[in-house]
Amino acid sequence: SRVWLGSIRGVMRFDSNSTDINAWRVFNSARYMPNRESQVNVTSLAVLSRNNDAPASLGSALVAITSKGLAVIRFEMWTLERKAKHFQTFLDQPDRHDKYGLVSGCDMTSWGDSRTCVKGPDDNDGLWTSMYLSSQIFRYAVTQDAAVKISAWRHFETLELLNQVSGSVLKLYDDDFTLLLFLIGISGYPGRSLAKRSDFPPDPHWHPSPINSTLQFKGDTSSDEITGHEFVYPLVHDLLAGNDDERRRAYALVLNITTHILTHDWYLVGENHTHTTWGIWNPIQINNDSYYQESRGLNSLQILAFLFQTYAYSGDERFLDGAQLLIESYGYDVNLINQKMIATCDGDFSDDELAYLAYFNLVHAFYTISSSTKLSSTQKTRAQLIIDDLWEFMKVGLDLSHIYKQMEKSPFYNFIYCYASGQINQTRNVLKKRNGSKVQSFDFDCNSLSNDGIWYMQRWPLELINWQQFNSDRLDIQINVPATACNTHQERLSIQMLPPDERSTKKWNSAVYDVDDGNGYSEDDPTAFLLSYWGMRYFNLLE
Repeated sequence: SRVWLGSIRGVMRFDSNSTDINAWRVFNSARYMPNRESQVNVTSLAVLSRNNDAPASLGSALVAITSKGLAVIRFEMWTLERKAKHFQTFLDQPDRHDKYGLVSGCDMTSWGDSRTCVKGPDDNDGLWTSMYLSSQIFRYAVTQDAAVKISAWRHFETLELLNQVSGSVLKLYDDDFTLLLFLIGISGYPGRSLAKRSDFPPDPHWHPSPINSTLQFKGDTSSDEITGHEFVYPLVHDLLAGNDDERRRAYALVLNITTHILTHDWYLVGENHTHTTWGIWNPIQINNDSYYQESRGLNSLQILAFLFQTYAYSGDERFLDGAQLLIESYGYDVNLINQKMIATCDGDFSDDELAYLAYFNLVHAFYTISSSTKLSSTQKTRAQLIIDDLWEFMKVGLDLSHIYKQMEKSPFYNFIYCYASGQINQTRNVLKKRNGSKVQSFDFDCNSLSNDGIWYMQRWPLELINWQQFNSDRLDIQINVPATACNTHQERLSIQMLPPDERSTKKWNSAVYDVDDGNGYSEDDPTAFLLSYWGMRYFNLLE
């Protein structure tokens, strides 16, 4: 049976036939109610049952009469595949989320009207576009749709341009890693974002491109961007590229970025010939400077992933030597144990997102080395000895991280955990080679994690507008007082996460425990859903 209740802020439904997690559902905020403020004062409710001759996918509907107008809530049965197609159309509106091939959220000039949403430059254009491209790579790998390949390759070429617009060196190699092309510039330094010089007046954070007089790029590129670039190019190389030339182009970008860091004393050095604010992997600062103690494990994980991934494709011993140096002389393997800081005031959802991209990247490198036909047996044996030591520290840190991330039921974090922990076919085979007949145990079972991810995607709202939310006075919410007290944004945080359709829209780098945020003037791009869905499809976690 179902019971509907009206209130000052919206309506609630109790369904005794649903699972505990779905039994109570709350429909408030402008996502459902006809008012941008919190109070709507529901005065009357009517439930309209489905006609017998109606399509099976059509459910019941609710009509709520409020002091601010009429609210109609209609239920339909959708597959996750249909929802993915729905979100893909968000990229079809020019300049809404895709401008110059860069993908990110957009800001609206009219409250709640996505037709007025226009994408501008974003500090993390490189990261967001890399994550969107990865979703399309998995989509192409599943569907083998030529149109998907063409569209995805356009976004790759934008990222390629982002690597070149700052004047970067472009190095192309043949199958024997012989240098074919060399252009002078800043080697391996991608811009944060790019734009036409005519798009807006001169800005001190933007710099004219030395290779294209019509373009400008945003500098001070961060480790966030580099993590995104290093995450996606191996996927381009392995799953999207259709010939040797395309594979070389993807490989060249990985090689250039990692070489830049390796040859600049473990820093990312930018347009001012000094290291950027966050492009730091140098062991002296990472290990000895207390300012970086919270990112010590994360940055150690990142640079090791970069080095192993580049070695897997190049066979250049400099990269394996660099990894061995950081491990043996500076304890970067031990640093991985405490990758996630777990103190009340040290929660950083952006770092969590970057860490899981790096976990994927590192284990993908392990798999690539193990299955390589280009590396010699001596090279693979040497690398495997280092990997065997590193894997144990990485797994401890991964499991500690997932104690917290699994509570969020995120399909993104869960599918990457399944991959990195060795519970899907590719990485399971790598784990078998390490352990032989020894039975491997996992802290979290992927069947349960997949079910959590499916629930999350089922409850994902169909629109991604960042509606203002009013949840803190709900009786079913327990406020996390210590976390709220040290929240720099002064937002109230709950102990348990609300379902995604009862709170504001979030990327994976944002807190899912916020209860009262949002403003109705921005819209997220659909990458968070698309990467989760197609990643789970590719790794057979939705069967």
